[in-house]
Amino acid sequence: MQRTRSAILDAAARVLGRRSDAAMAEIADEAGVGRATLYRHYPTRESLLRGVAEVGMAELVEAFAAANLDELPADRAITRIIAVFLRNGAKYAAVISQADEFCDPAVIESTTRPIREVITRGIRDKVLRDDLRPDAVLAMFSAIVERALWLTVGQAMTPEEATETAVTIFLDGARKPG
Repeated sequence: MQRTRSAILDAAARVLGRRSDAAMAEIADEAGVGRATLYRHYPTRESLLRGVAEVGMAELVEAFAAANLDELPADRAITRIIAVFLRNGAKYAAVISQADEFCDPAVIESTTRPIREVITRGIRDKVLRDDLRPDAVLAMFSAIVERALWLTVGQAMTPEEATETAVTIFLDGARKPG
């Protein structure tokens, strides 16, 4: 049963990544299950989207934990965060941008906490500007990363190019002058 759920969520992420308005039947076909099986596990499109978003967020949390962000200087940790998003988040891009609708706030908090901690540390260590509100810096960082993610998903840039571009744009604007 868990294997079937995983196959459905994996297929949904792939199909929705190609086309966000894909039909449930397309997702069932991609997963190699019947529509009845899909609906038994996920009775509504919203429940399926919630499942995909939760798996995507959980994978990001695991990747951030494995990235050892607190062992790096803030600017290098920011580079690693962006690389993690572009490597792990691309599969879930169609739903991660709507995580507020589909995920428990605690799940979202566990995903944003490491980013907020790196930004706070960057400000404290005088790597990032201290004349901007940390929540505004986080919001702008998120917007830059989301755009880089879509450029990667749309194959306008490789993940490496998008990472380098997002890092440059963010750090050149947020880095403490001096």
